[in-house]
Amino acid sequence: MEFRFIGTGGAFDFEYGNSAAWIQFRGKNILLDCGHAAYRRLREIGIAGKIDYMLITHFHDDHIGSLSTAILHQKHLRKPPEKVQILIPPGPVGAQFQDQLYAFLAHSLIQPEKYLDFVPLDTLDGIHAIDTSGKHVKDMLSFGFAFEDEQENVLFSGDLGDPGLIFRYAESLPQNKKIRIFHEVSFWRTDGVHSFYKDLEKYVNKWEFYGYHCNPTYAPEDSIIPLVANHPEFLFL
Repeated sequence: MEFRFIGTGGAFDFEYGNSAAWIQFRGKNILLDCGHAAYRRLREIGIAGKIDYMLITHFHDDHIGSLSTAILHQKHLRKPPEKVQILIPPGPVGAQFQDQLYAFLAHSLIQPEKYLDFVPLDTLDGIHAIDTSGKHVKDMLSFGFAFEDEQENVLFSGDLGDPGLIFRYAESLPQNKKIRIFHEVSFWRTDGVHSFYKDLEKYVNKWEFYGYHCNPTYAPEDSIIPLVANHPEFLFL
């Protein structure tokens, strides 16, 4: 399993891109989120036409702002063209999420079913959704994701104002396998919208831990959180 970030910045940190990660998992390429700066980077890197599946955490522009364009790429520029497969979490919340995502995409794609298929998350064994709805913005559906293979578990928070949620999930996992966590971080208190760095620091030494969704130049001198932006092994350079 390989995680590499296409963008590591928050909503306004255009110089670091915004939310998008490229995951190679069980022989498939998964694009996790596709913020407004992501499609350009996908083209620059040369992987825009190599997407097998997509995963979405929530509906803010810095997470899905170029999603329609990335989907259209598969139809018009990929050779041979293929419909996008978007993985949908199970249960009533997943069904509601699918309906909202369809409605969002219908504004630009008109008939999304011409360009994509919604498929169950368990299409790929080893991926689990973590329901974070209401923990970023009240009444907004959202998800984090957990990936498991033979060597490790990797947790990806999405935007999350409850810093304990992902770590409670980590505690529930068998501790005899490596656990790696990519967690969003804010260097300012945001009234429960994002996770404040000071509230995350107690978890840093328990698991392999990296912060993203931030501008690393704003990191306070007292921060001990390793940042994805400072780790070339997680970036496309």
